[in-house]
Amino acid sequence: MRNLLALAAFCVITFATVGYFQGWYMVKADITSDGKRNINIDFNTKKITSDIGKGTEFVQEKIKTIEENEKKNVKAPE
Repeated sequence: MRNLLALAAFCVITFATVGYFQGWYMVKADITSDGKRNINIDFNTKKITSDIGKGTEFVQEKIKTIEENEKKNVKAPE
């Protein structure tokens, strides 16, 4: 159970870090005139979808090249 919680925390932290540097979301903190803090998080869903699509294509192409290399390296049985 502890390992699952650690894995979940790792995934959340990784998503937050990568997403911030990729521009997937922006966090804005303002202080209103009456002294209250206002925090806004804006998600750029088009960019997230586009980047995930690019990542999926990249992984699929890598898998294809690995499979092709494996087929070339397999020797015929004697």
